[in-house]
Amino acid sequence: MWSSSASLFLLLSSVTTVSCITREYFIGIKEIQWDYAPTGKNVILNKPLKEDEQAVKFLERGPQRIGSVYKKAVYLEFTDATYRTEIAKPKWLGFLGPVMSAEEGDVIRVHLKNMASRPYSIHAHGLMYNKSNEGALYPDETTNAEKQDDQVDPGKSYTYLWILSDSHSPTKDDTNCLTRAYHSHLNAPKDIASGLLGPLIICKKGTLDVYGDKAADYSYVLLFTVSDENLSWYLDDNIKTYCTQPTGATNPLSPSGQNPSKPTVPNPQQLSINVDKEDEDFQESNLLHSINGFVYGNLPDLSMCVGNKIHWHLMGMGNEVDIHSAFFHGQILTHLGHHTDTVSLFPATFTNVEMTADNPGQWLLGCQVNDHLIAGMQAWFEVKKCFPHVHKARPTGDVREYFIAAEEVLWDYAPSQVNHGTGKPLNTDSDSETFFQTGSNRIGGKYKKVHYVEYTDNTFAVRKERSPEEQHLGILGPVIRAEEEDTIKVVFRNKATRPFTMQPHGVQYSIEQSGTLYYNELEESYTAKKLRELKKETRTVTPPPAALVKPGTTHTYEWVVPKEGGPVKDDADCITYFYYSAVDPVKDTSSGLVGPLLVCKKKTLKNGKQKNVNKEFHLLATVFDENLSWYLDDNIKQFTKAPNTVNKEDEDFQESNKMHSINGYMYGNLPGLTMCKGDKVSWHVSGLGSEADIHGLYFEGNRFIYRETRRDVINVFPHISHTVMMEPDSMGQFEVVCRTADHYQGGMRANYTVEKCSMFSRQSEIMLHSKTYYIAAMEIDWEYSPNRTWEQEMYHGLINSPGKEFIDKQEKFIGSKYKKVVYRQFTSNKFTQQKERSADMQHLGILGPILHADVGDKVNIVFKNMATRPYSIHAHGVKTDLPQIKETKPGETQTYTWYVPKTAGPTEEQETCSVGAYYSTVNVNKDLYSGLIGPLVICRRSFARTFGLKKEVEEFALLFLVFDENESWYLDDNIKANIKNPAKNIKEDEEFIESNKMHAINGLMFGNLLGLNMVVGDKVYWYLMGMGNEVDIHTAHFHGHSIDYKLSGRSHRTDVYDLFPATFQTVKMRPQYPGTWLLHCHVTDHITGGMETVYTVSEKEKKGFFG
Repeated sequence: MWSSSASLFLLLSSVTTVSCITREYFIGIKEIQWDYAPTGKNVILNKPLKEDEQAVKFLERGPQRIGSVYKKAVYLEFTDATYRTEIAKPKWLGFLGPVMSAEEGDVIRVHLKNMASRPYSIHAHGLMYNKSNEGALYPDETTNAEKQDDQVDPGKSYTYLWILSDSHSPTKDDTNCLTRAYHSHLNAPKDIASGLLGPLIICKKGTLDVYGDKAADYSYVLLFTVSDENLSWYLDDNIKTYCTQPTGATNPLSPSGQNPSKPTVPNPQQLSINVDKEDEDFQESNLLHSINGFVYGNLPDLSMCVGNKIHWHLMGMGNEVDIHSAFFHGQILTHLGHHTDTVSLFPATFTNVEMTADNPGQWLLGCQVNDHLIAGMQAWFEVKKCFPHVHKARPTGDVREYFIAAEEVLWDYAPSQVNHGTGKPLNTDSDSETFFQTGSNRIGGKYKKVHYVEYTDNTFAVRKERSPEEQHLGILGPVIRAEEEDTIKVVFRNKATRPFTMQPHGVQYSIEQSGTLYYNELEESYTAKKLRELKKETRTVTPPPAALVKPGTTHTYEWVVPKEGGPVKDDADCITYFYYSAVDPVKDTSSGLVGPLLVCKKKTLKNGKQKNVNKEFHLLATVFDENLSWYLDDNIKQFTKAPNTVNKEDEDFQESNKMHSINGYMYGNLPGLTMCKGDKVSWHVSGLGSEADIHGLYFEGNRFIYRETRRDVINVFPHISHTVMMEPDSMGQFEVVCRTADHYQGGMRANYTVEKCSMFSRQSEIMLHSKTYYIAAMEIDWEYSPNRTWEQEMYHGLINSPGKEFIDKQEKFIGSKYKKVVYRQFTSNKFTQQKERSADMQHLGILGPILHADVGDKVNIVFKNMATRPYSIHAHGVKTDLPQIKETKPGETQTYTWYVPKTAGPTEEQETCSVGAYYSTVNVNKDLYSGLIGPLVICRRSFARTFGLKKEVEEFALLFLVFDENESWYLDDNIKANIKNPAKNIKEDEEFIESNKMHAINGLMFGNLLGLNMVVGDKVYWYLMGMGNEVDIHTAHFHGHSIDYKLSGRSHRTDVYDLFPATFQTVKMRPQYPGTWLLHCHVTDHITGGMETVYTVSEKEKKGFFG
């Protein structure tokens, strides 16, 4: 115990220079019965759950269904160490633990008592702790005395000591308070799924008073998560307790054999589990799409007054499905210094937004991801008019009027019938034929849809024809533009055959003008109320006209762009939103109803168009799911050759109707993206859809500016939009594509052209410096898990390890060793001597070498292909002589030249160095999964670095990627080498396919990534990289330390950074706390799949008297 006590003393002494207080919490872990829908209703629609066909899938009890009530473990707060008196928490917190908060310098002392039936712990994000107070069990080379915090057994207690040090507290550019979380970390995925999670608010000095954040009238915490009860420690208990008749048993709930209307709860010990826990429908029923543990509007007590300053602390947690777009209807939020109304959340994303409540009424908030909307991830908050005599000033800007109709149309996703990537017909090309082949059970590439169309006036007699500059809009509706303080009036005519509406993002409106259909008790006028009471009638609530515009009718919408609700100083002139129909938001948008909406700075529009740009382009990236369209039956009837034989539940049929498109066009068929070299171009990029709609849009050939950072990839998600500014300096035809593997292969690709339009153009930069790298592509046998010691200790024996299905070499599985191809560096163009990796480059694993370039460099890559098939080498951000990258055949050598002008390097508002990837482009997906990728680091030129005078930073490059070996060029080789007598259909076997998905950091799993070593006080750059597919949401979490990143010239702090396909980010760390610390992806399946390692911080060596 001495070492633990000494460590504790050192921890406390580190904050003695800062005046602080000790905040004491008595926390108990208790098991409770939790009801996800205690009202028994879908509150959003005011409908009993049993009458809602979607809600019953999750919430109705049955012989094989648990229902809405589950046993869970939760954190509760008590008054003192007797744990007799519980401190009541607000009802809106749901099953979350109590809110803990601290200011910089404060000590948090948590007395944890485990009153549950199994061991748990408590681990904090964003706070300083030593190894005796981390609360996380993993192999970290600590003594038994330092592991007592990792597991608190039933009936036992442990006191944790945490400190909000200056290295974890908000930066000067952050808001006063930041959102973090605490959770049990004995087995984090199962502990969290069981309910053990709570909010932690960390603040700058002087921010808090006895009521919380002094700057807020109200603060609320919201957790968006798909609670996966299949992963709960209590699944068996819940089956025994709540399934009304487990298979093979008589119903114990009714002695007479009759089913009672409200059955009592049986004794779980009297029942045996005969429910099939692997049944997909059963598992789906246990995925509760909740906010704070409530579904379908059951979250209570979110209430505020008009004018109140509200701080929302938002949290995400969970698995690969936990991509969330939290939309606050009718309000404007401030997030990271920018205005929005929708915020992205992912597993272990913690963020906060500020809002000034406006417009009285009951407003929706919820996740806009299609599957999550359907499954009930919605709530509402009430804005009350508490001061009735205070009137809001009328907007002083212009009134901008639009005449828009919803019209049905026959839409062609590829009018040329050609895949412009390959030049082949769409119905015969291997990638595209899935979507474009017609047949007895296939629709093909043409669908009946509905879209927004602009007219010249309210007679809706004359269409407003699209100009050549607008041809690229495709399926999108007309662009609506307005400046701050303008009023937008949209006269909407429904010319379709079913009800539709217009629901905007980014503007404000009265509750009566909401275009979303839900149960909304609008304020009843005094006269109407008295008349109704006189007649003794009950009140009937009908939807306002704005929420249900019937066919053949017209409604006029009025929206306002509030003052200080538009772009901020460092934004582009116009920020991007969109409008859509929301009678049924999922079906309406899947049918085609969506259009762009721009909110602009004052005096930046002229005649309704942007005046400070030469070209304006809008891109909507989405997988249009025609299975969810209102017109699916019409399309089957019109386009399939045997409509009566179509099975709408057939997976292949459903896949054929998922159209991976940009503006409704696929495989390079999007027209009109043409610009001149040197033009100032604004790109307005949006996402829409469901869990698969994780988009990394890559602009080949030219970079852009996004929030004062220079990039060539922008990530969008459902209902998330961005504006990026480009001044193209490379001419030719280039692609803009989604880098998510399935989307790229599925046709989410377009071409844009940069032309020389003027005789006078800026002179190209002269590259005064050159460097040469000798890189080869080599085939090797790669071992994902060369040592299983860490895994064995983590899971108390390999027999318990979830890694078995990936790493064990069984009868029909390949195991952990695969033939792959990698980039490796050589010393000269003879390619006889490979350059050995130094100790500080050991961590690179499967990655190629870190290639460095400074702005102004000409980089020559002498590339030798030592592999057995063609490959190439190309990088994000660099300039090349030609847009097309030539392949290098086996055995050949070719020199690729990369130019690094100023437009390729980081801006002055970024870190000194930015990271990108280099990779092979012969077949982007298969080359990547075969192993060809490495980091390219581009820096602003530095005198010291140019002449090699000093090593400025420690550098670590990390690639988070699920290597899908099923997509490797070498899959057949690997089957042949590792499996005796493989089945003929082995490549279609689901278990085999899953076993080949290697959840790796730099190609290594389960603690096998070595060499992440640093010393206290080092300046460390982490080059974080994400690539891959729809499953590749990665939330990189650093135990022990926080990291800083830059956006809009401001420095922000976190301990989790979100990565997606083609995401590259430099983050900075100053390690201060010695120890071996966990570094992992926080996504549940990625943790169990082995995407974990450790980094080690050592004490600085003490120098002698003479140094």
